[in-house]
Amino acid sequence: MRYKVLVAYDGKNYAGFQSQINALAIQDVIENALYKIFREKIRIVMSSRTDAGVHARGQVFHFDSETKKDLEKLKYSFNCLLPKDIHVLDIKIVSEKFHSRFSVKNKTYEYYINVGEYDVFLNGYAYQCHYKLDLDLMKKGAELLVGEHDFTSFNTSSLKEYPNQVRKITEFKITKKKDIIKIRVTSTGFLRNMVRIMVGTLIDLGRGQKTLNDIKDMLNKPNKSTRRFNADPNGLYLIKIRY
Repeated sequence: MRYKVLVAYDGKNYAGFQSQINALAIQDVIENALYKIFREKIRIVMSSRTDAGVHARGQVFHFDSETKKDLEKLKYSFNCLLPKDIHVLDIKIVSEKFHSRFSVKNKTYEYYINVGEYDVFLNGYAYQCHYKLDLDLMKKGAELLVGEHDFTSFNTSSLKEYPNQVRKITEFKITKKKDIIKIRVTSTGFLRNMVRIMVGTLIDLGRGQKTLNDIKDMLNKPNKSTRRFNADPNGLYLIKIRY
């Protein structure tokens, strides 16, 4: 049977979600807990391979096992075995047609920027920006990115692996509360580092290092060698995945 799991994590101390050769990943920790619960080697399939330092409030993965477990007891066992920076929120048994990656309709990420005094309590959880940013200009830049575009200039996925880099942004919202800027992005699909590069481009725009025409050129003349700023991973959160 197939189990669908919703999990939240603080990515500060991990080399990303996906297993790495010489570093601890969140996948390794989860699979180690699964082995202790099911007494079998189980590989999980995640919806999104978040990078080192990236956090999640709504990551989803699935795994298969012939063993049927009580879901509440399974959730309890999981959270007893997992460290405090990884927490299972929900578990369901789903159809074998469900796939945590290929069944996704869209994903929402949020990125947090602190534009006030450096905050020691936000270290690792927001991008601490010491530049003055033009928020209205950043919002205009975000509007240019909404819709279906070729995002070759805005990601680090190779064209050999992903020759079609057209994606559709359905939401790109920027708000500010006190000293925290929140950027919320929803898309039917993201490429590697796509959110961080879009955010970095808007930061460059807001501090006067890029113009709206530069963003238009990045969209209209896709180029992997375009100069771009990949914003720090610690301000990025995977918020929700819809199926």
